[in-house]
Amino acid sequence: MLQEVLILAGPVLVIAIMISLLVNILQVLTSLQDSTVSTVSRLLVTGGALFFMMPWMWRSLAHYTLNLLSDFNRYLQ
Repeated sequence: MLQEVLILAGPVLVIAIMISLLVNILQVLTSLQDSTVSTVSRLLVTGGALFFMMPWMWRSLAHYTLNLLSDFNRYLQ
């Protein structure tokens, strides 16, 4: 289950980290230290990533759930 969580949340977290790093570098270069710039950009990009990745995430989660519920033998041993 933990592996599935990492597979599903990993790409979104990597995108959020990359956009945060990019915005922080731009803020250092321009001396613009407004916190709303980093917060709003991170929220927009993360929301967009979730919007576009949601079909894949739902399919992956449905596949995992069906595999989990179809075969209990490997979890009972």
